[in-house]
Amino acid sequence: MKKSIIYVGLLVFISGCWDRYEIEERANILGIAIDIAEEEDMKDEPNVSHRQGEFPEGYEQNSVKITAQISLPGKIKLGPEGGGGEGSQKTSWTLETVGHTVKDAMANLQQQLAEKLYLGHVQIIVISEEIAKRGVEEINDYFRRSPEVRRTAWMIVNGGDAKKVLEAAPPVENVSSLYLSNTLDNAVRFGKLPREYLGKYWINLSSEGIDPVLPAVQVINNDRLLIEGVAYFKEDKMIGKISPIESGVFMGMRGKTPGGYSIPMTLPNENGVFMVKATTQKPKINLRMENGKPDAEIKVTVDATVEEEVDSNQLKAPMIEKLEKETMKKANQIASELIEKLQSDGSDIFGIGARIRAKYASYWDREVKSDERWAEIYKEMDIRVDYDINITDTGMEWK
Repeated sequence: MKKSIIYVGLLVFISGCWDRYEIEERANILGIAIDIAEEEDMKDEPNVSHRQGEFPEGYEQNSVKITAQISLPGKIKLGPEGGGGEGSQKTSWTLETVGHTVKDAMANLQQQLAEKLYLGHVQIIVISEEIAKRGVEEINDYFRRSPEVRRTAWMIVNGGDAKKVLEAAPPVENVSSLYLSNTLDNAVRFGKLPREYLGKYWINLSSEGIDPVLPAVQVINNDRLLIEGVAYFKEDKMIGKISPIESGVFMGMRGKTPGGYSIPMTLPNENGVFMVKATTQKPKINLRMENGKPDAEIKVTVDATVEEEVDSNQLKAPMIEKLEKETMKKANQIASELIEKLQSDGSDIFGIGARIRAKYASYWDREVKSDERWAEIYKEMDIRVDYDINITDTGMEWK
């Protein structure tokens, strides 16, 4: 009996590889681009999951074009020789197909490959702005159901065709998907973007009282990417974009540090331009109920530095105080205009609704109850912003 128990126990440990796939037996996808498939594209649609003309009616308008960048085993160099500008075409294989849904398109793609498609190494999912404005519910459904997709991958919005991002050929990296992923990771590190990974996007999309955001990019000269700012959503549909400098203010009000953007400032009755950059940002959101209605005040304390002076004498103490006041005025203006735009579009990317739901649960259960009702209240809500900027570093000059 003891021997039998031991033998049965050993079976548990030796059966772990029954369904394994060797790395060379997998088609490792590094990047996926999703565009809207035009009627011309659908003429060449492979019919894998259904027979010709038998896909359920009413879904023709949801057709998508999938571009997948698949790594070639042994071609991606590691270490100091990893760059060299060979181009993604020599280190990866870019394939394109269409389908009525994302899964339908992926099934069509799998039918053309000998290896099993594997999503565990996906670094980035690019969606076109047209797709984002149409709504990404169906796209999210497919990737959220896949246990292979990492929540630390990026989903981004491209202003033109999404596939152009994967076709870019940066000279310093072999694979555009890896280069773009590194670009976004470093943008977070430098304070240019909020850390809005795919998993964070899904969390915000599923939560009441907060709307998600995604990074927005644009391809430049087919070899580099411009970070255009942040695309903001109302539920699963993209409503608009905020510029890079507005993104800096948004991150300040969300408590994201370091600050990554500099503001050009001038002083009354003084010559010169001063480039002022935030170094640390600490927000505090105060909520209260006034006459049965919520309002909010966002106070942001910022430590800043003067990175550049142009056509100006060296800063003195009185000038620093004036510069602080002028910078606070400018920051308050940008923040107020941003909030006004977001309220007009009904997009609560600051999560004020989630905070009210947590602090005034009875009010939420009685008066709000849903995201749709919250959007109406949010549009009429009084939201004030107050920046307190302290310039702690002005640099130095050698005489």
